[in-house]
Amino acid sequence: MIRRNKLWLYVLPILLAAGCTTPTHKVKWVDTVDAAYSTDIPEERSSVVFYRPADAIEGAAVNIYVNGEYMGSLQPNAYRQETVCAQNQRFFAEFTNTDAAYYEKANFGDYYNLPESAVSFFKVVRGANGKPALLAVSPEQAETEMQGVKRQNHTLSRVVNRKNCGEYVLKKYTLQASALFKFDKSDYQDMLPKGKEEIAAISEDIKQNPNRISSIMVIGHTDPEGSEQYNNELSYRRAVTVKTALAGSGLNQASITPEGRGKRELVVANCRQLHPKNAQARQECDQPNRRVEIILHGQRGQ
Repeated sequence: MIRRNKLWLYVLPILLAAGCTTPTHKVKWVDTVDAAYSTDIPEERSSVVFYRPADAIEGAAVNIYVNGEYMGSLQPNAYRQETVCAQNQRFFAEFTNTDAAYYEKANFGDYYNLPESAVSFFKVVRGANGKPALLAVSPEQAETEMQGVKRQNHTLSRVVNRKNCGEYVLKKYTLQASALFKFDKSDYQDMLPKGKEEIAAISEDIKQNPNRISSIMVIGHTDPEGSEQYNNELSYRRAVTVKTALAGSGLNQASITPEGRGKRELVVANCRQLHPKNAQARQECDQPNRRVEIILHGQRGQ
C-alpha cells in the first residue's frame, strides 16, 4: 500500500501538469487554390459564388447547402462556386457538425430568384445568435472583398443539377402571427377571425392561376423568446394549422408543405439590446419576427 501511494504521488503532478496545458489550434488551409471564379455560364442557368472573408465570422468551417444538398465547406478567406437554375433556389449556411440530424439543411434557408447567365454573390456573415448567415451582395462589393480569397476544393458538391429549370418562386405572402393566432397559440380553434379572413383571401388569389402553381410552402417563424426547441415546435404547429386552413378553403392539400423555422430567421434581431428591461417593448419590437410565410412555386409565365 505504501508503494502504491508513493506511485500516485509521483503520477498526480504529471497528470495535473498535463491537464493545465492548453493546446493551441491554428487554422490551416485545406486544398485551396489561388484561382478566379468562372464567368462561363451554361444557357438558361445561373452561377452563384459563396465567399467567407477572413474577418466575417469566427468559428469552424461553414457548410453551404443549396436546395437542401451539401455544396461545400468554407474556411476563412475562401469561396466556392456552383451552377444552378436561376429561379427558386434555396440557400442555407451552418457551422460544420452542428446539425447532426441534417434537419436544418433540409428545411431551412431563404429562396432566391437569380439573374440568368450571370454570377450572383453571397457573403457569409454573422447572423442571429452568432450563427452563419448568407448576405446577397453586389458584384462590385464582392470584387472588392474577394481580393486574395482562394477557391476551396477539399470536398465534393452533392448539389443536383436539374435538367428542367422552369420552376421558380411565383409569389410570397407574409402574415403576422398576431393577426393569425392568440398569443403563444397555434391550433385552429385559437386562430383569430382576421387571420381566417386573410387566409381565405390568399386562397382565392392562389386559385386565379392554379395551372402555374406546382407547390406551396407554409413557413412558420417565432421571436427569440423561449428555447430553440419550443420555438421550432410552435412555428411548425402554426404552419400546419395554416396548411389546414388553406386546404379547407379548397386548395390541394398534397401540394402544401409546412415548415417550422423557429427563431433562426429574425427580421429584427436586436430587440433585446434595445429594450433589455422592458418586456412589453421587446414584445412589440419582436412583432415582425412572429409571422407565417406562404410561398408559391410554379412555372414561368408565358
